Amino acid sequence: MNRKKKKPAPIIIANWKMNGTLIDSMQLFKDLRKQIHESLVGCEIVICPPFTLLRDFAEKVPGTGVKLGGQNCHHAHHGAFTGEISAMQLKDMMCDYVIVGHSERRIQSSEGSELVQKKAAHAHTEKLTTIICIGETQYEHDNDLTKIIIREQLLHSIPKSANNSNTIIAYEPVWAIGTGKTPTDEQISSTHQYIKKIIAEELPHIEDSLRIVYGGSVNKDNAQELLANDHVDGLLVGKSSLNMIDFWGIIDAAS
Repeated sequence: MNRKKKKPAPIIIANWKMNGTLIDSMQLFKDLRKQIHESLVGCEIVICPPFTLLRDFAEKVPGTGVKLGGQNCHHAHHGAFTGEISAMQLKDMMCDYVIVGHSERRIQSSEGSELVQKKAAHAHTEKLTTIICIGETQYEHDNDLTKIIIREQLLHSIPKSANNSNTIIAYEPVWAIGTGKTPTDEQISSTHQYIKKIIAEELPHIEDSLRIVYGGSVNKDNAQELLANDHVDGLLVGKSSLNMIDFWGIIDAAS
């Protein structure tokens, strides 16, 4: 008898962006830790706070079941790069993950896919799992350019060192980030399947399928529907991860 392969536990990634003071963030984490302790959590939880909070989180996350990640890293090991942070420094702060290629950096800091690839490759040398973000703008979406943009970003952002253990692809349509808009279930399925197709056919050095998470106006009300999609392996959460009730609603949906 053929049985459907069980879907692995999803990963929920919180990107706090440039938000959070030490006092407020520690209280949020304290509440989250208490909730985790009292509940049965069936997903992997990653928090990516601002760099200013990493040291304090490094002391708090061990033993909690929560993993720590950086929001970005430089492509060099060290050097005269004022205002930057290296993958080595993230690892020193107990990070297991790092986000690279987020649309806000691609657009606001003019970071191209080739630079994203360099960052990811360097992060892999420090044993960090990279969360490589891709996604199309509203203009590209409206003009049926999504597949062209996705393919370009995949082929030029994913380094040769990528594999199923150290790389996650985060599909975040730019037009859905912070807008309250989300693609339809069919659109998400189609795009995630296309991502897998491009990786399988044009990046043959990657032997196994990479996990693909969805991000863009994720909240506690739509999380369960998003996670029910067979092609969604987790969620990248922005604004809703800054509120304990909202974030726990998403974690609960994943569990």
